[in-house]
Amino acid sequence: RVPTRGLRASPRARIAMPSWVIDRYGSNEVLRFTREMMFPIIHFPNEVIIKVHAASLNPIDLSMRSGYGATALNMKRDPLKLKTGETEFPLTLGRDVSGVVMECGLGVSYFKPGDEVWAAIPPWKQGTLSEFVVASGNEVSFKPKCLSHTEAAALPYVGLTAWSALNQVGGLNQSNCSGKRILILGASGGVGTFAVQLMKAWDAHVTAVCSHDASTLVKKLGADDVIDYKSGNLEEQLKTLP
Repeated sequence: RVPTRGLRASPRARIAMPSWVIDRYGSNEVLRFTREMMFPIIHFPNEVIIKVHAASLNPIDLSMRSGYGATALNMKRDPLKLKTGETEFPLTLGRDVSGVVMECGLGVSYFKPGDEVWAAIPPWKQGTLSEFVVASGNEVSFKPKCLSHTEAAALPYVGLTAWSALNQVGGLNQSNCSGKRILILGASGGVGTFAVQLMKAWDAHVTAVCSHDASTLVKKLGADDVIDYKSGNLEEQLKTLP
């Protein structure tokens, strides 16, 4: 077989794969398991196909299931409106993946088939609740060897969300955080726990807001002060801190 459009042809043709999909927006009843989801195709030389070993769910998946961001995401999927009459369905949810590279576009030089990787897939692309998923090379990195696939699949999306908020939006980095006081709301959630650890690694003073039940966890992650948002007015509690 001759590769086309700068792609490496698969050693074995695949047509369909098992996936969890939705065919319309709604509640949990719209979820459907199928073994007939179209096998992903490499369309650009910088893409890779990943064999999914583990995937995870994030709040955005629940929101997308209900139709959150549908108009904006469809514009991202087809900005020139070339796919007349087509819809985003069947749509596969799931943003996190840990797995093994199965196939690479010819423009990919930093990964090879067999590499263990993890990735966060953007919400306008087909998700990770499938046997295979396609991703751009810049969305993928090598999985830490100290983590299992199950552990690794819980981290990329929340980790990148926390880093993006703190660094890209907040302008914080390891060279300008020392001594700064940082307030983190929802500190016991996925994004919050990452934010606490990242700020402590960058030598900031962290005040974490969470429920009393999660205070021990947040303290173990390094928070200097922990406030229970259920125990009174947050602003008044902040005023009592040294």
